[in-house]
Amino acid sequence: MISCFTEIIDENEMDNYEFKKVRYVLHVLDPIYPDKEKTVKENTKIMMNKDFQQKKEAYEKAYGKKLDYQFEKDDIAGFIWDEEE
Repeated sequence: MISCFTEIIDENEMDNYEFKKVRYVLHVLDPIYPDKEKTVKENTKIMMNKDFQQKKEAYEKAYGKKLDYQFEKDDIAGFIWDEEE
């Protein structure tokens, strides 16, 4: 299995009046292989957990913050927030 993470980076150029342009960086992470000694069910769980861990680490490295699932204004790539909001 090939594990991937897509990083979204704000550019300095405007796309329209509400959004900056963004660019995407695809991070191809370490491949994940099944263990021939384990069942399909066991491998599914192990590989799923490894995939999540790799993506979590890639997120934290790319954005310089812990993955916590709490919404922040910066989570909307490129969006220009009105100072009053």
